[in-house]
Amino acid sequence: METLNAQNDPQANLPERVKARLDQGNLTGDIAFSPDGTQLAVACDIGVWVYDVDSGIGLNLLVEHKEYVRCVAFSSDGNAIASGSIDNTVVLWDATSGAPTATLTGHTDAVRSVAFSPDGATLASGSPDNTVRLWDTSTGKIKNTLTVEQFSIRSVTYSPDGSIIAAGSGGDTVLLWDAATGQHKATFEGHNHIVNAAVYSPDGETIASGSTDRTVRLWDAITGEATATLTGHRGYVWSVAFSPDGATLASSSSDGTVRLWDTKRGKLKDTLTGHTGSVRNVVYAPNGGLLASGSEDNTVLLWDLT
Repeated sequence: METLNAQNDPQANLPERVKARLDQGNLTGDIAFSPDGTQLAVACDIGVWVYDVDSGIGLNLLVEHKEYVRCVAFSSDGNAIASGSIDNTVVLWDATSGAPTATLTGHTDAVRSVAFSPDGATLASGSPDNTVRLWDTSTGKIKNTLTVEQFSIRSVTYSPDGSIIAAGSGGDTVLLWDAATGQHKATFEGHNHIVNAAVYSPDGETIASGSTDRTVRLWDAITGEATATLTGHRGYVWSVAFSPDGATLASSSSDGTVRLWDTKRGKLKDTLTGHTGSVRNVVYAPNGGLLASGSEDNTVLLWDLT
C-alpha cells in the first residue's frame, strides 16, 4: 500500500489543537453535529457529506439537490437530516440510510438556513425571498409562512423550548416570532449591517448575533436589551455558537479566525487560527469538548478544546 506523503495527507501538519481536518468536496455552507456527537454533516457543492467524527472518514454523500447545498441540520433525535440549497428546495433525509424522504418546494430563492423544532415535528427554513417557511416534517406540507417586507432571511433558529423562532435578517435586525401562531413578537435593533447569524443560549435567556458589521452582540431574549457588544474580529462575522454549558460563545469570521468569548464577562478567551480562508460556520459538539469550523479554504477543522 502506498504511503501518503505530507502534501497529500489531510491529517499532516495540523494546526495546534486541531485533531482532524476534513476536506472532501468544496464546502459551500453549514456544518452540523448529530445529537450524539458521532457524526458531522457538511454542506458541499455536490451534496451533504456525513463524516464519522472519531475517524474523520466520510460515511455517506447525500445527493439530491440540483445546485450546491447552503445549509444542513440534524433533528434532535438524530433520525433525520434537512438540507437547503440554492436550487430553492429543502430535502429531508433518513439519517441512517441516507435516502431522501421528501423534497419541500415553495421558496422562490435560495434556502440559506434550516432548523428543526426541538420536538422534530416542524422544520423552519429561511431564504432571501423574505420568508421563513414552517414545514410539517411528517407530511412535507407547509404549515405557515412568515413574511418580512424587503429584508432577506439569513439564519433561523428555535428557542430551546420551541416556542420562539429567531432569525437574522438583511435589515440589520434579529426578528422573533411565536412558533405556534407565526405572530411577530419582537425586533432587536443595534447592528448597523446584515445579521448573518442568531442563536439562543442553552438556557434560552440570551440570544447571540453575528453581523457583517464585524461585531457579535448579546441580547436579553425576553426584553431585547443589548447586554454586550463583542469586538475584535477584523472581518464579517458569519456564524455564532454557544457551548453546551452556555459559558462560552464561539464566533467565526471572514478574517480567518474563530474567537471564543466569555459570555458572562463579554471578554475574549481565545482565538483559534489555522484556516487559510474565511470561516463560514462554527458549531460545538454536544459534549462541549470539540468544536468544528468550516471554511472557504474547503476544510473543516475539528478543534480539541479539552
